[in-house]
Amino acid sequence: MANDDYAEVIQTAEEKLLAFLRTFEAIQENMRVERLDEFQGQLREVAPDGFDGLIAGLGWPTPPDSMLRFHDVSTAAIRHLGNASQTFLNASESAYSLAGLDMRRALYRGLNLLYGIREHTPTLQQYWLLPDAMAERDALETPSPDADAPVGVIHRRRAAPLADYSLYVPESYTPGRKWPLIVCLHGAYGRGDHFIWSWLRPAKSMGYLLLSSKSLDVTWSILQPERDTRSVAAMLDEVCDEYSVDRGRVYLSGLSDGGTFTYLLGLSRAELFAGIAPVAADFTGMMDDMLRGRQGLELPICIVHGVHDHIFPVEPIRRGHALLQRLGYNAKYEELPDWGHSHCSGVNERVVMPWFEGLRETPSP
Repeated sequence: MANDDYAEVIQTAEEKLLAFLRTFEAIQENMRVERLDEFQGQLREVAPDGFDGLIAGLGWPTPPDSMLRFHDVSTAAIRHLGNASQTFLNASESAYSLAGLDMRRALYRGLNLLYGIREHTPTLQQYWLLPDAMAERDALETPSPDADAPVGVIHRRRAAPLADYSLYVPESYTPGRKWPLIVCLHGAYGRGDHFIWSWLRPAKSMGYLLLSSKSLDVTWSILQPERDTRSVAAMLDEVCDEYSVDRGRVYLSGLSDGGTFTYLLGLSRAELFAGIAPVAADFTGMMDDMLRGRQGLELPICIVHGVHDHIFPVEPIRRGHALLQRLGYNAKYEELPDWGHSHCSGVNERVVMPWFEGLRETPSP
């Protein structure tokens, strides 16, 4: 009976966590500071007590011995998510940027812990997969007997000339086939072990490896591109030496400053990538010599930008795309009428990943 009671408590917790995670992600993707009160109200509806009640509920009944580690990890994860929620609910418009850093740090700590115990949280499996992939969940989670390297979410610390980086390797990985890979670059003051979560659902659902690098400094070396270019290229080589990667299907995408660096890295090392997708990015003068030299002219580019972007206004991006077209670049522009400059999980799923998949199906002109 105690086991049944504990299972019921966990299921209730999962349902509340799933509602919170989905709501919080939607808020972050549509976030505009001038609507902070509205979004805080939305979050209160799914997390009215900041998870204090949820943590208290996990303490009764006593978990069975076989679930003690799960109990400790899930409690820690919920505390991190509660901290993220409370930081957001306490944020003011004037101090939102600083609060956002603390909020994301707590959120991603919680996600990292929850992902590690997903075997025991079947309801939360819906958060880690795209809806169309749920029917394949068991197959996607089944390890291959010939796997010869670690799988799942992996965080690696490195010394110069490599920065720290995080990997996602599908749990069903086998060296007997070639796997596509996405290099994904965080925005300013971001981290690879945070940004990787914005790509996990489509990668897990569709069988892609992820390489999410940390910039060597607080943001990408846009004024000295070769610094981070060497770092990312070296870690890509390292991953390709360890895993069976399809070098003809390595893609590159980045958000904000990571998107700006996507242009610099992609155009300067076009031979590494099958396509690049800068998201909410700016054009930089460091591209001028590359464009004059027509570097990366044949490289497929998908520029994704929101009409409501308050960091990099949309009009210069439209002009930049027109310039690329005049110069003969293979550049597509996707303008999002309801988006600004914020979290991009949904953008990656709805826009960028389908474009990457389309590159395989339709050869570039």
